[in-house]
Amino acid sequence: MLLDVSRAMRMPDEPIPFEHRDEIPPQDIHGETVTFDGVLLAGHFSGADDRLRIWGELTCVAHGHCAGCLKPVDYPMTVPFDETFIRQTRFTEQEETPEGEERWMYEGSKVELSHLSMTLAVLELPMRFVCGEDCPALAGLPSEETLSSHACQKDMPDQHPFSALQQLLTKDQEV
Repeated sequence: MLLDVSRAMRMPDEPIPFEHRDEIPPQDIHGETVTFDGVLLAGHFSGADDRLRIWGELTCVAHGHCAGCLKPVDYPMTVPFDETFIRQTRFTEQEETPEGEERWMYEGSKVELSHLSMTLAVLELPMRFVCGEDCPALAGLPSEETLSSHACQKDMPDQHPFSALQQLLTKDQEV
């Protein structure tokens, strides 16, 4: 869906409020299909020269399954954003961008925001969905504190992971 930004061209540097409903197609995340609904971008936009700044918040609900018990999980998200789009014309020179950096472009008086919505939502997803702290399938797993204070580490606090290799090197030198 397109956002009409023609008012920003007529009133440079003037913040103009907007609300934009969007749809994000189902995404395959680590083998699980995650769906989104209620996708809303709300905020302001303003233009100056060939640049258009759009800022505000994305709100939506992601739907997945609990990593422990596979119950459906709803994950509400609110993601702030502040992006600059560059107007592309046939006379626009391609500026150098650092490798891996994404450049947002638009043509004419309308801006496509679907890719921005999808990017913001997917980057905000948790590593795994969990139905709650009291999930029966996750109740028996060790906590982060337990994992970080593993018994072997307590027994040998002065040992480093590569100390055995260092001992082998020292023994070789003595021979």
